[in-house]
Amino acid sequence: MPMGVKILLIQPNSRYCFEGLTSASVPHGLICLAAALRARGDEVRILDARLERLNRPETARRMKAFSPDIVGLTGMSIDGPEVHVLAELAKRTLPSCKVLAGGPYAITSPEQLAGDPNVDFAVLGEGERTACELVAALEHGRDTSAIAGLAFKGPGGVVRTRPREMIEDLDALPLPAWDLIDPERYFSTWTRHSQNPFLRSERILPLFTSRGCPFGCVYCHNIFGKKIRLRSAEKVLEELELLTGRYGAREIEIVDDIFNLDLVRAKKICDELVRRGIKTHLSFPNGLRVDRMDGELIDKLKAAGAHMVVYAIESASPRLQKLIGKNLDLEKAGVMVRATAARGILVGGFFMLGFPGETREEMAATVDYACGLPFGHANFFYVTPRQGTALFALAQKEKPGFEKAAINSYFKFSVNLSAVPDGEFQEIVDGAWSRFYRNPLKTARAMWRVPKLYMLKLILRGFFLRRWA
Repeated sequence: MPMGVKILLIQPNSRYCFEGLTSASVPHGLICLAAALRARGDEVRILDARLERLNRPETARRMKAFSPDIVGLTGMSIDGPEVHVLAELAKRTLPSCKVLAGGPYAITSPEQLAGDPNVDFAVLGEGERTACELVAALEHGRDTSAIAGLAFKGPGGVVRTRPREMIEDLDALPLPAWDLIDPERYFSTWTRHSQNPFLRSERILPLFTSRGCPFGCVYCHNIFGKKIRLRSAEKVLEELELLTGRYGAREIEIVDDIFNLDLVRAKKICDELVRRGIKTHLSFPNGLRVDRMDGELIDKLKAAGAHMVVYAIESASPRLQKLIGKNLDLEKAGVMVRATAARGILVGGFFMLGFPGETREEMAATVDYACGLPFGHANFFYVTPRQGTALFALAQKEKPGFEKAAINSYFKFSVNLSAVPDGEFQEIVDGAWSRFYRNPLKTARAMWRVPKLYMLKLILRGFFLRRWA
């Protein structure tokens, strides 16, 4: 390869592998990877086929027009089938290109991904350093077998190199390459482009302030490891000013695994937002750790512009809290939910039903808990074991052969690990949604916060856009 490697990073169009409406949020992993590659001198472009609703022929045409040396693919587990399709498409369109694939799907299914004849390398874990080393080796024709964090085909099957150490100093990484995606295109799309269902502004962008989570929840993919690594408050504010200044974001959704583990740092970020006069809405749709909250942080979040937080409770059963490794203090959680709602912040709740051995009484306790606290909105997910999680291994032990079920969405029934018969289990989940939202005023209060034009777009999208390829 000549100097100045040309790299095309692709976010697959999830609509090929997921029935129903999907969102088109910013491909944050790709813009982080692009920034690292560009810092070493590569020419990088990002193609978000999900945002542009590209079909496969058009995706191939875009590949050929740019003619990259390397095509990089990413995807969640649910995107796995489309990642393989695009790998084959890349090799057919550009036979001499190298195909790399990463993201959560690579972490959960490295052998399946690296075993694909159209995938040259699977990048496992955080991709910035691994990808830069790999591209440098490919550019200069060097051996790649000593590069940590890779999986590839060897003479005897798939080879995995030693694990890549997590990046300790996140401040050393360049800021994400926001200019490569043009945030205005996300602001103006008719497709939902945020994790937050109750946003205050369509001009919303995501922000990571940390990576990793030290807790041991069995259902978690553990993408960023069990050691939390924090960006400094100064670096966080630098990116916040970039997003709200240059790109005109009017809402920032912080999507860390656990933003509030370090209370001192979390409060400092809030204080600096106020001190610098940065006017923006803040939302936390990924789930704050409720037992790491205190009244002072809630006050500071409110002062900094927070209007919505989600607390991931999962279960109101103390037994299941221990079984799943969540280990929440449910009484304290209730106190913090009430305190947050009392400050005028919309509070969402994540709940899961159907853990191994869960009884109808335990399910009922979870629903009672959700309905008895001032949550403004709640999700009741089916417990869905994902490959690569501790829950998946536990489910294999408790219910051998369960993985033959078609496992797609947390919102749909796929497998029952509980002690409740299938039909009754589904009735309980459906009943939880009905009971929580039976009061129309609760829903109306949450929806009233949402920009009316955005709400109209979502309604029209539900009727029309789902039909578009």
